[in-house]
Amino acid sequence: MSKKVLAVLFVCMMLLLSACGGAAQAQEENNDEAAGSQDGQNPVMNFVGIYSTEYSTEALVEADGAEGAKITVTWAGSPWFHNQTVMSGPFDPETLTMTFTNATLTEYTYASDATITEEKTSYTDGKGHAVFNPADNTLTITEEFESGNMDTVYTWGPSPDMKYVSDPEHYAPVTAMDKFQVETVVGFNVRTYYLSENWYAMADMIRYPITINGTELTDADAFLGYMIDKTVSESDRDAMMEEDFLDMFVNGQGICMGSGQIWLNDPNYMTDKEPVLQIIAISGIVNR
Repeated sequence: MSKKVLAVLFVCMMLLLSACGGAAQAQEENNDEAAGSQDGQNPVMNFVGIYSTEYSTEALVEADGAEGAKITVTWAGSPWFHNQTVMSGPFDPETLTMTFTNATLTEYTYASDATITEEKTSYTDGKGHAVFNPADNTLTITEEFESGNMDTVYTWGPSPDMKYVSDPEHYAPVTAMDKFQVETVVGFNVRTYYLSENWYAMADMIRYPITINGTELTDADAFLGYMIDKTVSESDRDAMMEEDFLDMFVNGQGICMGSGQIWLNDPNYMTDKEPVLQIIAISGIVNR
């Protein structure tokens, strides 16, 4: 074979290898791009968490499926009342916008033992959109009403006025009661009764028999008789006043309030009965 033919074959082989290499590189880039766009992570995961306002309102953002978002807005008007608006819809990663047409507003009223006395749904077809702004860590929810749109701006991070969801399962080891009810209804009322020495209200929340300062009390009458000349010590009063109800200490015994002034537990845990928290221990009680 002549040198000229060999040279031509060599050039053709190099061109072929170059073409194959370019095709392989292009295929690899296409695969990388596909993997990047189909990595299995909902883009909303970059924004999940709690956003809050200064008006006792929080928005909990969660991923919904592969591409959608779910937002639960909670407003706590008082320890005995709150409402929730739940909305969900597709999330546009280009505009960082979730559009919804199914917002449902439900109003809840509670008794002092955290049981729901009234549950009322105001609407189920609320429309609007929610826009995330990474530049200032805010979330703007726009609800469209006939009377005009309502914009609410939420800022990333927990509100000092709301005690709602940090870990919804925080109290799961001892009760199935909703975290909001545990902290903002039961916790608030028990601390109020303890600090105001409202033994009559507290008597109905105790699981008997209960032992206080070595004395066993078998029912509400025995408790009220024992507490008639009792008060809360100053140090225990100070400890309970510092209780903020958020993520209270919990273990197998129950939920601890303050530094151990009150312990709560749920006798209906792991049963089909409605969850209810009862007082199982009281300390800091002294003679007047």
